[in-house]
Amino acid sequence: MIIIFTSQILLADIDLISYKYQKIISSTVAQLDTNKSNYETVDYYARFNCGTIDDDKGPLRPGKYDSDITIFNKKNFPLTIIWKAIEINQENKDNFKIINIQPESIVNINCAKIFPSTVIEESNLENKFIEGVLLIRINTNNGQLINNLFNNQGSSIIIDKEELGNLVNVDALHTVNTLSDLKKEAFYFKVDFSVKQPDERFKDRYSNNFTAIFQVEPNSIIDPIELIKHVLNNNQTNNQYMSNNTTIKIINSETFSNSYTDNHALTVQKINPDFK
Repeated sequence: MIIIFTSQILLADIDLISYKYQKIISSTVAQLDTNKSNYETVDYYARFNCGTIDDDKGPLRPGKYDSDITIFNKKNFPLTIIWKAIEINQENKDNFKIINIQPESIVNINCAKIFPSTVIEESNLENKFIEGVLLIRINTNNGQLINNLFNNQGSSIIIDKEELGNLVNVDALHTVNTLSDLKKEAFYFKVDFSVKQPDERFKDRYSNNFTAIFQVEPNSIIDPIELIKHVLNNNQTNNQYMSNNTTIKIINSETFSNSYTDNHALTVQKINPDFK
């Protein structure tokens, strides 16, 4: 590895690309495409989940979702990467942005940076769920780190081809939290009952005593007998108790509630490099 310093490096933690830098990237990438034998590219594809889900109709549970992609510069020299978010529905088109990473330092890209507050206000993203892939890219040309030239860092860094996939570590952290308005109570109806047959096969008065618990909706009318009959008719092990002359006697009943716990899920994914 050869590092040639031409001037002092001014490094910002995170610097979003402007329109003129976008032109530089477009022209540089176009130039690289015309001479593919001289350049190498490494991409990292990290999935992101951003926003809220307020129903259980899909595969993901209701909650507030966030993704945090961390990028660790493993080297002792500054590194510039470019990245952009690719949504599944392509509703918000995004250009490449620039991030400068100090030597042996970490930067992160989360939902707040993928969708800044101005974008959220314009497209009402706070009430939506958006998923997609974050593309992180590092380009070289004849071993030279092209990305570092986008931001006029004033240095020319040459790396070996074998180093390209070992410049950074990329990890994705995904979290989901229960929404405050989804913390509902569940209501239950408990009933103790007995089943009496006309042939009086059950001599022991305790042998045909049962307890059933039903989840019920609030502000609803409950018919315990119908609930019990429905369960017995659908439970093959208890079909022996059901006949036209079967008598169901309610011994005791009560209602109670239980609050859903505030669930928090967290997953970590290591993102592997993809060479092109």
